[in-house]
Amino acid sequence: MKKNLILIIGFCCFTMMSFTMNAIIDYLSTGSELSFNNEKYDLAWSSHPNATYFKQEYLRKSDKLEKYEKMILVEAIKTTLNPEKASQMKINELDNIKKVNPIVNFKQVQVSNQNDKIISFTISGGNILEWNVYRYQQQQIENENMIILYAYSYRNYVSTKEDVTKFMNYVKNNENKMIETITKTNIPKVKIK
Repeated sequence: MKKNLILIIGFCCFTMMSFTMNAIIDYLSTGSELSFNNEKYDLAWSSHPNATYFKQEYLRKSDKLEKYEKMILVEAIKTTLNPEKASQMKINELDNIKKVNPIVNFKQVQVSNQNDKIISFTISGGNILEWNVYRYQQQQIENENMIILYAYSYRNYVSTKEDVTKFMNYVKNNENKMIETITKTNIPKVKIK
């Protein structure tokens, strides 16, 4: 369980990180292009740092990894956890961050008639404001239980209080629609390469 806990914490980590460029491999067989909310996203970065964890990031042509506005993430981890437990770990992480970061705000939603869990949350670091909508889903892959994270990430790079207000208003005005969109999205069936 301790191993699963360490892996899932890595899986739940905030997406603000430094990027290193390696060969881009479609480890999850989700394709080199995804469509989301009437926009096309191309596979821009992938990682398979250990035997149980895979991560792929998709960007629009106008975005760059170092400074993107919108991103789609698909992650997979081999674990005994279910979406409820995985999402609760993220909620616990956000609760702890919220104690020192007033921008952090979140809500959790269950997908009707499924075990999938959705978390919409805002977070900040430096001059970056980020809004993420995470959807956790359980899939069986080659007789192994995996948690799939399908996520939408939206960023702004701010320098004034007005920028922060504009960002927060954008989230407020679009959150319900984005949750509905990600709820209706058919999560790709992952196949590990």
